[in-house]
Amino acid sequence: MVKKEKFDAIFFDLDDTLFNSSLMSQTARRNAIRALKEAGIELDEDTAFGILLDIVSKYGSNYNEHFDRLIEELGYEVHPKLIAAAVVAYHNTKFGLLRPFPGVILTLLTLMKSIKIGLISDGIKVKQWEKLTYLGIQHFFDVVVINDLPSQWKPSNVGFKTAMKKLELTDPTRIIYVGNKIETDILGANKIGIVSVLFDPNRYIEVEKLSEKEKPIFIIHKFTEVAEIAGFKQIGWRF
Repeated sequence: MVKKEKFDAIFFDLDDTLFNSSLMSQTARRNAIRALKEAGIELDEDTAFGILLDIVSKYGSNYNEHFDRLIEELGYEVHPKLIAAAVVAYHNTKFGLLRPFPGVILTLLTLMKSIKIGLISDGIKVKQWEKLTYLGIQHFFDVVVINDLPSQWKPSNVGFKTAMKKLELTDPTRIIYVGNKIETDILGANKIGIVSVLFDPNRYIEVEKLSEKEKPIFIIHKFTEVAEIAGFKQIGWRF
């Protein structure tokens, strides 16, 4: 391993940065709708999916009664049998798809040998730790900061400052933060002076349309590029 530049730590976002959270949620919701259909509810899957997305938008992703509201919107009485069918299908799909993006494990193994690595995420703490555990990466990090208060969610600097304090770091310019959202991850890192890295595997972001405060310092399309930015040579395996 060859170190080219000096950084003290690398912090990561979780959802859609270390694993494909969007694909997981979309597929799990569609399978829950199919389970309701199999349980006897007459519905058009695309229409029901649109209604469910509206419910998630209205009540938030951590609301516990999405399927109750969906069943009501579809004109049926909420029954435990129906709720159970949807919930089981949702969770079976969710946990079946909880896999790290390609290159995540290799990159974390590369970095953890020579630099502090951390995770800064927003959401319900138990749910975020469940994801880390299912992904099998819960032991890779020197610090994990999960903010469950919306007022402390990124782009707030609370998570960044908490992680820095726990690792006794004082210079944000010697820290890298990798995330996938401009309005939270990149804006938050830029505001505090951390080196921002946008992970955009599908090349969706049109950087030229971003304001200066929204522009990341680096953009990567493969997760393994993180090690190169940090100045490390990726671990190679010989067989």
